Amino acid sequence: MKTLALVLGTLSVVSGVSGVSTGAWADPDTRTMRYAVMREGQQIGTTTVQLRRNGPAMTAEVKTNVQVKIAYITVYRYEQTEVEQWQDGKLEALNAVTNDNGTMHRVTARNEGGALTVDADGKTSRLDPSLIPVSLWNAGLVKRTMALDPQDGKVIPVSVVDHGTEDVVLQGKPVPARHYSIATSFPQDVWYDSKHQLIRVELRGSDGSKIHYQPG
Repeated sequence: MKTLALVLGTLSVVSGVSGVSTGAWADPDTRTMRYAVMREGQQIGTTTVQLRRNGPAMTAEVKTNVQVKIAYITVYRYEQTEVEQWQDGKLEALNAVTNDNGTMHRVTARNEGGALTVDADGKTSRLDPSLIPVSLWNAGLVKRTMALDPQDGKVIPVSVVDHGTEDVVLQGKPVPARHYSIATSFPQDVWYDSKHQLIRVELRGSDGSKIHYQPG
């Protein structure tokens, strides 16, 4: 999850992540979740998360599209597709392509030879094989102190505060959820339900605007 420098760098929002989740398994092996990215009540984009399971193997595909317009003119565009491959709860491979307002980034990672080999825009590095991406759909992130940024391939610190359980209102109904504050490149608040599924994300842009995800 990389900060998006929206509105000429004055606004930040989570990318490549899931937000409020109301998706259900369409069959025993596939779940699709769709979210609207909202800023001060106005939709500025969408995120779709698809999880496909095959026994101990799982593939997570996250697609994010954001456009910020001023007077009907697009002043910022962000597009990212990230595919993660997992085996027995361990990241095996990652492929992410990002268009950050015209600047392209490509990051691949593969767990091999006792290291996570990462190629970020043509620069290769060998990292801790236990690293996971900064992907909020994965509740395991709250147990980490370092994680991999899928946009630029950098290792970034993760700081987490557990606020305990509280109710989150979804579609007019209270849902018990665990509330965490997570700081990576920027601070954000997230809520996971009893099944460790992310059901809400909130953060503030540097201009003070409120950003959140909702079913859409």
